Formats: sequence, structure tokens, C-alpha cells
Amino acid sequence: MVFYINKQAVEIKAKFEHAPLTSANEVCSALGILYKIYNLPFPEKRDKISQMKADFFASAGKLPVPSEFASKIITLLDEYYKDEPLKQEVYDLMRYCYDEQ
Repeated sequence: MVFYINKQAVEIKAKFEHAPLTSANEVCSALGILYKIYNLPFPEKRDKISQMKADFFASAGKLPVPSEFASKIITLLDEYYKDEPLKQEVYDLMRYCYDEQ
């Protein structure tokens, strides 16, 4: 997997209306970006994508949204509805996006 392409896809989709996240790769890229923007520690790996999303929203839910970019990514993330297992490679992608944000 080419990690930076997934990160770029999220960054590009945040610039458009109605450009949904379409894969676990994009969801985890978005999560990595958001955890870094919010200055939250990198999360522990969970079994499912939905658990990772829930953990983020629990951690950041009461914090002010730091930017319009973050707000757009949160909207994209919130609209993703598929629940998939979290594979190690996708978790590594999340770490890459966190580190490179």
C-alpha cells in the first residue's frame, strides 16, 4: 500500500462537497490526521473501524474544533457507515498519517 496516496485522498476530499470516504484506508487516514490536529495521543489498536471512530469522538467530542479543515474531515468521518475489521496494515497507515500531519 502506498500510504501517502490515502492521506492525499482525504485531504482532497475535504475540499469538496459530497466526496465521501470510501474505504477503511481513508477512514484510518482521516483518524490519524484528526488525532494529530487535536494533539491527542495516538490511539491503541481496536478490532473494528467503528471502535476507532467511537474512540476518537469520545476523546475529541468536548474539545473545540481547531480548524475548518478538521471540521470537514470530521464530517467525512461521521458519514462513513461501514464497519470493518481493523487490519494491521491499515492501523500502520493511521500511524503514518498521524506522524506526517
